[in-house]
Amino acid sequence: MDSIAIFTAALEYEEKICDFYHTAASTIDDKRGKSIFKALADDEQSHVDFLHYSLEQLRADKTIDTTRLQTPIPARNQIDANIEKIKAEIPKQMLGNIRTVLNSALKLEKETSAYYRAARDKTEGPIRDILSTFLKIEERHVDVVQIEIDHATHNGMWFNFMEINLEVE
Repeated sequence: MDSIAIFTAALEYEEKICDFYHTAASTIDDKRGKSIFKALADDEQSHVDFLHYSLEQLRADKTIDTTRLQTPIPARNQIDANIEKIKAEIPKQMLGNIRTVLNSALKLEKETSAYYRAARDKTEGPIRDILSTFLKIEERHVDVVQIEIDHATHNGMWFNFMEINLEVE
């Protein structure tokens, strides 16, 4: 698979999830939910823009400026460091439609991450580096959405791990 085909397919994933987040941000009534979906939509839009730019560069046989691929979404270690503050900001009760949207978002983020992982493993050089960066960013999105779901559902899970120790000490 050549770089143009990889980026064209990636663009389809990014446009799909970007549209999803824009729709969620405009239809969800919850202020915090709107804010999260808008932030994710904006980040996904920056991915769409970067992919369009990258395709133009590739078609013109020019170098891609990888510094243009950025994200405001914090890394997992930053999330972990601020976990209590994040927990405090998540509403105790989350309306069903937000949970449904979050579950759909998680599915889309995991699909997109899987695409970047598979594409990265088939490439090398600068394109592989770009795909690795995209994968890291998408994994941040998965983490953010998973936090919201875990806290809202009160299922004893945090990042898919049991939050409490069930062992007798």
